Amino acid sequence: MTLWDRPEWMSRTDYRILEALADAEILAVQSPAIVAFNLDITREWASQRLGELGERGLVEKVADGKYRITDAGRAEVTET
Repeated sequence: MTLWDRPEWMSRTDYRILEALADAEILAVQSPAIVAFNLDITREWASQRLGELGERGLVEKVADGKYRITDAGRAEVTET
């Protein structure tokens, strides 16, 4: 999948979040605040989108306010 052929439900922000989490090898677990800071979006929007991505199995909540990408999420942004 690319930014241009993503599923209809997935926003551009969702795709950018997945890309950022897929690229974070050393800091694999991130908070909505860190995602928001790095993508120049609000923490509230990052938190909302991480929740949606979690419901779809693309990220997982590993602790309160902490997320990491799942294998399914990684596959979404690394498929060619």
